[in-house]
Amino acid sequence: MQTFSIEHALYGSQPGGGYRFLATSPGFLDDWLPLAERLCMGFGERPPGVVCPACVFAQQLGKRHVAVVHAADQGNDDAGRPGALAFFLIVLPRAAYEAWGGDPFSLADRFPPPWRARGELPSFTDALESPPPRSVADVQRALKRDDGPDLLGATQALVDGGRVVFERQAPDTPLLRDLWLLLPTSTRARLWPASFAFDNDLHFHAVVAPRLNDAFAGYVTEKQAGEYPEGRYERDVQIAAEAGDQRGLDALLSRPSRQYMLRLALALLVAMVLLWGVSKWFGSVPPPDDDPVAIPNLPARELFQTPDERVRKEAKTQLRDLAVNLGLNPAPDATAKDMIEQIDAKLGTPDPKRSPGPLDRYGPESERELRVLMWKQGVERYDDVNLNAIELVEHLRKKVDPKEQP
Repeated sequence: MQTFSIEHALYGSQPGGGYRFLATSPGFLDDWLPLAERLCMGFGERPPGVVCPACVFAQQLGKRHVAVVHAADQGNDDAGRPGALAFFLIVLPRAAYEAWGGDPFSLADRFPPPWRARGELPSFTDALESPPPRSVADVQRALKRDDGPDLLGATQALVDGGRVVFERQAPDTPLLRDLWLLLPTSTRARLWPASFAFDNDLHFHAVVAPRLNDAFAGYVTEKQAGEYPEGRYERDVQIAAEAGDQRGLDALLSRPSRQYMLRLALALLVAMVLLWGVSKWFGSVPPPDDDPVAIPNLPARELFQTPDERVRKEAKTQLRDLAVNLGLNPAPDATAKDMIEQIDAKLGTPDPKRSPGPLDRYGPESERELRVLMWKQGVERYDDVNLNAIELVEHLRKKVDPKEQP
């Protein structure tokens, strides 16, 4: 079992004013000092009346390391106001952080802050062989919180590639712990949370903050998380928890990361480009045609001009899930047409004889473009007028979604 060196540093105020490193372990590199100082300063300026008794945040430190940081006020001054903040940094290789499941909160528990230490801190060599297990009972408890629906919405937003912020006047580490509990392990390892920060100079992916300002533009707020469109991941987590399905939950929490899916998609794209090049070399690719291809039995446009609103919304959710599984990152406000065209660009043209050109030639109705995409990918029943948009997406998913493949 591979072992890792874990280094520490204590950063805080000094007599006479100003901040400096009060204690470091022997292996804490000089090159890390300015990076670590920027992390601590990035916590932000204290707003009036706000206290920080204790919180935890995590950030990358350089290219190969991660810093898990305790931050806390150090007592009160003579007027009863919060004392200066101090920061205790736990620095470990990124590989070790990922081996620990990307969970900064359990790592922070493992290394409590020695606030009174000065001078030299001990280094540690640790195997960090496996992350703490997550049980169905843990997830059930988190979902029974009063804000359980907000947590599920925030989870789906993070899985979709968004960022979330919760407004609180003090740290809320239990909230962030439970949010991290619900995320896939591969997703946690690439996101940076903070159970409190005065501001957002460090651009956290999930953060508790005392006030919302322009630094959080584009973040999903707590209210928006509660109203976030239901996605496949949060739905499957809820189903597994309600059914007490530990095996199903384990499969969800260990699902491949988006980076893995992107690498897989890139490999497929390279293979397709090579195949296309070979085919073109031998003259088997027909010249491009500016006119729309005559797709057999494609339903007429008039059939799609009065879509069912419920079906439209659910089909849009299913399209977003498929896009994410293919390694895409659709914008939060992406339309169904946007995602269909993103998926089309990702999948390419497996059969040169089924090359319809741009899908918007067959629109503007998104369901009609979806049927053209299905024909292009060789999906049966693309021409079945008895299938609604939800059922069409399901047929497409069975053919192209990596998670659906045996």
